[in-house]
Order: sequence, then C-alpha cells, then structure tokens
Amino acid sequence: MLNFKTLRSDLAEAAGKPVKTLKVGKKSKAVISKAGSKYAVHIDGELLDDKYKSAEEAEKSAKEFADLMGA
Repeated sequence: MLNFKTLRSDLAEAAGKPVKTLKVGKKSKAVISKAGSKYAVHIDGELLDDKYKSAEEAEKSAKEFADLMGA
C-alpha cells in the first residue's frame, strides 16, 4: 500500500532528472534535479525553487536555506 509521504516524495523526484543528492544541515536531504535548461532544488521532498541556471547555484542555495532554517 502506498502512503501519502511516499507518494509525495515520488512525485517530487519525478519532476525532473535527479542530478545530485546531498545532505544539508543535520538531517535534511536535498535533491537537485534538471528539467529542461533549469535546475530545481527539493529539500525533504518539498520544492525550494526551480529557476536556477546551474547545479552549483542550486547547491549553494540549498545549503544557505538549511543554515537559515537550522535544519
């Protein structure tokens, strides 16, 4: 049986081809994916933003967000 949390994470990762997965903060997981010519960042299955020009810019933004939120 598929639960809501699994379904949500599957849909979030299906939005684009995953480029990189990294751990940000103490226990949060960030996934950087590419859809077309833009990069998107998902932190714990939630979309942070999807308008980055490069993977490095997206990774930097994920780390900054995690530091701000204390995650």
